[in-house]
This record gives sequence, C-alpha cells and structure tokens, in this order.
Amino acid sequence: MVQSGQEQCPVPLIDLYCGTDCGMCVVVCPTDPLAAQGAITVMMGPDVSTSSGHYERLYPEQAISRLFQIICIPKETTLIQPAFYPDWHEKAIFSPTGPQPQILAENEKLKVIVGSLDVGQKIPPHPEALAVYHFLEGAGWMTIDDERYPVSSGATVITPEGAKRGVEAETRLVFLAARIA
Repeated sequence: MVQSGQEQCPVPLIDLYCGTDCGMCVVVCPTDPLAAQGAITVMMGPDVSTSSGHYERLYPEQAISRLFQIICIPKETTLIQPAFYPDWHEKAIFSPTGPQPQILAENEKLKVIVGSLDVGQKIPPHPEALAVYHFLEGAGWMTIDDERYPVSSGATVITPEGAKRGVEAETRLVFLAARIA
C-alpha cells in the first residue's frame, strides 16, 4: 500500500534466467523488498518497492525490469488549451464602475488575466497566491505588503504567496497577470 506523498511505481519483475547471481540488486534497493535466498533473488515485500527505473540501468542483461507504469491524472484537473491573442488591446476593458479583468486561461493551478484600470482607479491591497504581473501600457503604482513600486509599460513584478498586493493607475494602465496556485 502506498502512503500519501509516496510515488507509486510498478513492482519490479525478476527474471531468474537472466541474472548473474551477483546480489547487487539486494544491496542497492533503498526499501529492502528484495532478499537473497541462496543464489536466487526473490521479491519479499512488493508493497514497499519504490522502483523508479534504477534497476533497469544497473543491469544490462535486464534481469530486473518493469512491464509498465500507469500514470493517473486526477479527473478534476482541467488542462489549459492553447490560445492565441494577436492583440491584447482587444482584451483591455476600461469601465467607469472599476476593473473588468478578462480571463485568458484558467484552471485550479493557474489563472491568467488582462487587467485594465482607468485613471485614478485602484485594486485595493489583498492577499493572494504567488503571481507575476507584467505591465503592458500606462503608469501607476503597485503595492506589495506595505511597499509601493512605480510601474509602467515593460515592468514586471513577482509577488510571493500570501503577500498583500494592490494596483493604482495614474494613467490608463493595462497589465497581464498570472496567478499560480
């Protein structure tokens, strides 16, 4: 049985006719599922094996191998599809009611938006996940925790997880933001 956080790998198979009876597999195995029974190596604890391919590299005669490995992608994971945006200007929306971020891509691990603020508009400081902001147009200020940074076209800001961040526009300000969960 594989415990939480431990990678599950296929149980190595031992071919008794290919081995050289050197016993090296028993010595190098980090989890001790193998044992020597006289001149024969046997799998004593297949449930604790963490074979990750190192057996195959040790033995050119392939006395120990794995048939296959199954990799599962959780059902709730949604893959982000390729997207092409030839002109970011089409995604910048300036509204008198405040920011109208336009989502370019999103799943449970990543969210990418184009954000736009009109003159004097603000996004108040708020804690968030790790994020990268790249400013495409305009000038203003970005606050990270209690520090204010001047931002303008071409500036890139990386904010650590949990840091309070906010943005204030002095001119029309457009930025690309990627939040990493």
